Order: sequence, then C-alpha cells, then structure tokens
Amino acid sequence: MAALIVMTRNVCTFRFILAFSLGAGPVPGPLLPEIFGARIRAKAVALSLGVHWICNFMIGLFFLNVVQKFGVSTRYLFVSAMCAAEVAYVSSNVIETKGRSLEDIERELNPAV
Repeated sequence: MAALIVMTRNVCTFRFILAFSLGAGPVPGPLLPEIFGARIRAKAVALSLGVHWICNFMIGLFFLNVVQKFGVSTRYLFVSAMCAAEVAYVSSNVIETKGRSLEDIERELNPAV
C-alpha cells in the first residue's frame, strides 16, 4: 500500500511539473519584455527575472519542510489556489499584444506619456 501511495505522489508531482512547464512556467520570459518601456526594458527584465528565480529557489528550498509540516495534499491545494488566482489576475490585467508593436503597447499601458 505504501508503494502505491509513493507512486501516486510521484505521478502527481510529474503531472504538476509537466503542466506548469507547458502552462504558466515559461510566461515571465516572453511577457516581461512587453510590459516595460524601451528605456528601462533590459534592467527591468533582468531584475524581474532575478527575483523570479530567487523565489523559485526559495520554493524549492522550503518545499519539503512545508510538505512535512502540512502534508502533500494541503501543499498542492495551496498551489492550485495560487494558479487559480494567477489565471484571474492575468485575465483581468494583462492586455493582448499579438500583432502590435512595443511602442503601441507602451502607449496603452502609459496613456499619459
């Protein structure tokens, strides 16, 4: 029975990693350059991705401690809730950029400029 539980956890972990890698995982890379203006784009993207990877490192560092304290189900329930919040935020706050120049996007994000 214990082997079945471990195998189920491994399969669920693999499915989560696969879904994250195909879904929300790569989003910051192509999205960040479109958000920042041309003047600050390089530094802002570098800083943002640096913070992103520091947060990833911290999550990896404390993941097992959180699982031991709260359990796997609670941890994945929290991750699911965060993903749902992310979908809601992106749906309401991220504009469509397909087929538009960076200057057009910058004008829409900063109408006073």
